[in-house]
Amino acid sequence: MKTTGTTLAVRLLAGTAAAAIALSAGAVSAQDAPAEESAAKDEQEGLNVIIVTARKVNENLQDVPVAVTAFSGDELVNRNVQIVADIAAFTPGLAIRQGQSTPSAVTISLRGQVQTDILATLDPSVGTYVDGVYWARAYGLNTNLLDVQSIQVLKGPQGTLFGRNTTGGALLINSNDPDLNDFSGRVSASYGRFNEFEAIGVLNVPIVSDRVALRVAASRTTRDGYTLNVLPDTATTALVGNSIVARGPFTGSQNGLRFDNRDRWNARAKLSVQATDNLNITFSGEIYDADETAPSRNIRLALPGYTANFGAANIAPPGASCTPGAATNSCPNTTFAVGGTAALFVGFTNGGPPPTSGANAAASTALGISLLNGQAATLDANPLTTANNEQPYAVARTYTAGMTASLAVPWGEAKLITGWRQIRTATGLDLEGSQFPVHFTEGQQEIEQQSLELQTTGTAFDGALDFAAGLYAFHESGSDQSISVTVPALNGATSQFFGLIDNDSMGFYAQASYSLTDALTITGGLRYSVDDKELETRNNNYLRASRTTICAIVPVAPFVVAQQISGPEQCAFSGRDSFSAWTYTAGLDYRVSDDILLYAKTAKGFRSGGQNLRAPNSAAFLPFEPEIAYSYEVGLKSEFFDRRVRLNLAAYTSDVDNIQRSTLIATPPIPPSTVPGTATILGNAGKARFRGVEAELAVLVTEGLTLSASGALVDPKYIEFSDLSGDRSFERFTGVAEEQFVLSADYSRRLSNDIKLDVNVNYAWRGDVPTAEYNFPANPSNQAIIDATTAPALGLVGARIGIEFDNFGIAIFGRNLTNEREYIQNLLVAPLGYITGIRQEPRTYGVTGTFTF
Repeated sequence: MKTTGTTLAVRLLAGTAAAAIALSAGAVSAQDAPAEESAAKDEQEGLNVIIVTARKVNENLQDVPVAVTAFSGDELVNRNVQIVADIAAFTPGLAIRQGQSTPSAVTISLRGQVQTDILATLDPSVGTYVDGVYWARAYGLNTNLLDVQSIQVLKGPQGTLFGRNTTGGALLINSNDPDLNDFSGRVSASYGRFNEFEAIGVLNVPIVSDRVALRVAASRTTRDGYTLNVLPDTATTALVGNSIVARGPFTGSQNGLRFDNRDRWNARAKLSVQATDNLNITFSGEIYDADETAPSRNIRLALPGYTANFGAANIAPPGASCTPGAATNSCPNTTFAVGGTAALFVGFTNGGPPPTSGANAAASTALGISLLNGQAATLDANPLTTANNEQPYAVARTYTAGMTASLAVPWGEAKLITGWRQIRTATGLDLEGSQFPVHFTEGQQEIEQQSLELQTTGTAFDGALDFAAGLYAFHESGSDQSISVTVPALNGATSQFFGLIDNDSMGFYAQASYSLTDALTITGGLRYSVDDKELETRNNNYLRASRTTICAIVPVAPFVVAQQISGPEQCAFSGRDSFSAWTYTAGLDYRVSDDILLYAKTAKGFRSGGQNLRAPNSAAFLPFEPEIAYSYEVGLKSEFFDRRVRLNLAAYTSDVDNIQRSTLIATPPIPPSTVPGTATILGNAGKARFRGVEAELAVLVTEGLTLSASGALVDPKYIEFSDLSGDRSFERFTGVAEEQFVLSADYSRRLSNDIKLDVNVNYAWRGDVPTAEYNFPANPSNQAIIDATTAPALGLVGARIGIEFDNFGIAIFGRNLTNEREYIQNLLVAPLGYITGIRQEPRTYGVTGTFTF
């Protein structure tokens, strides 16, 4: 019988649950062991103790009644974790993908909660904190990890202990602080396939012993493009007449260029000042710079046009036939009303008969579909090629600065965390991924944020009460603009979206845990959050031939400008909205023994609402409401056999109201064109329910050899989901893998006083992932859409073998050793009738040399 990844995941979770029952029984019996045996136990070595800051103080992971997955800096190196997105493979319930609109950013999904788009008006469902500072926007986050001390993933709603309120969880990235007494450093260089080169330097300098120290870290990463652009010299650009793009139009042939390269700089400096015996102040600054020809996209599927009649009244009863485009639509709600497709446009612009009659339109459509799907088949056969008539580019530069002051006070610690961050990005994409000028998009962002958090932690009542409280303030301003050029041969209008944001957020929070007995502890927390958001939109359509601008929101007469302007003041229209909520957490934890902790908790999370930055008309310029999550969780933290076996389990259910979703819609044609444009609209989908279980198991088999396994199952379901097009509750959940597991083996042994061997082999698997909500399998065309918008199950193998000789080390590494090249991100642009995709990166291997002093 064939064993699927799903079967393995179920067996893993069932096996770990059974092991928990058996081991728990044995551990309870062991409580009566003689004191001599307990003392001997304390002297034996076991699995490494993992320290986390999930409750704002340093604690052993096994003592924290919260679901947390944590990695040390050394673990990240041994597991070949190169960029932030790589940690998802080793974290149950977590998925991280590069943004659809820019590779410098990421979208994070945790326990089914996901940010479906990267916009300045849409907050993430999973908050990211770097050295304690909340990063509101993900631009610059998809970078190589630099001098990282630890990464922690906190699961479930967060709000009563962290700066911003979130419904999905929190990602904590902590870099190494300066050492006040140790002059040390590290230099490493890696070289691998595709001329991949990475150099890292770290230097720690005590300036005044015990008082002042500086730590500087920098990295340089380059890699040749691994994707060859293959297209005829006759291919043309869609950018003629557009002067506001950051780059282009590129002249000359694009044939033979290589895409998907890497070209990144990253540097950080931290200055630690021990001002007094009880006051430490740490200043930090970081810069990130990337300039890459990435990502390449491939056409996956071209579709014939159809028209949908919306409304539940037109849905056929179960078992009835389905006829798309019929006068009375008998199909389930298709969500999308498509009058013409990119296939028709491409057929027309490449010699097909003009669509002036039904027969000619049909012939043009058939030719276009044949051309696009033929190219899709060619690209599918050779994963190292693409055919982009536009040269993709992704430019990002971020600056980050902060100051953290920690003061020892009689009850514990008081801390002030301040942060400033500036983002500048520009990304241009051949969105449909073909040699034809069908769809080009570009986004440019300039955003700045400032934040301040004052918090205190401590104990009272002789240690029976642990508490944390804080005040958080945040301000964000800047611009987010994008353009969309669709089928320029027939559509003379460029859709332009431009928004100026001015956001403020404030929160007050407190949480406390009280020990009712030596074994039983109760926890409660409360938070009030308020967000004030203002958006000034200047959305418009620019007619390239006449240089005429038509405002999208304000009803002013079309006007002519001397040159193309992305955000003309004549189109300015503003709105301000306020969103607030009380949220909470409550829980009980019971220590069965020194090594076994049971807990139960509930929490309410809040994800702020916002405005539609890309509203194509006044009707769409409406705010969307906050997303509210109610989570219930039970868990087990346990260790057995002298800390040689560690087993952590969590089971949860989450109910989410007003779940936030984005939909790509068609915009009305701008006369004389009959070709629609596209826009992304944000709204509230209704209610959803998520149920899941997670398990993490680590076994110290023998001295130096650790085997670990983890897995997650999640069952997402829409309870209510409808919009103007009708019921959509049967649709899928974008970006959510229902099954996931990872197996890992680590071997570490000191061969002599000066030689140490480290080996890691891992296999990370996840099940099918829908990449669009679309779920209409009533006919072959719909099934083809489902297949092309599903990232198939994927298993990745990685390995690293390293040897350290005193202060020198050398290692060989490999990622995706079986060279899986499936499409892992797909985008359905229904208004234009195509699906495009991005592949999994190819097999990479190389060698790393490290020198420490």
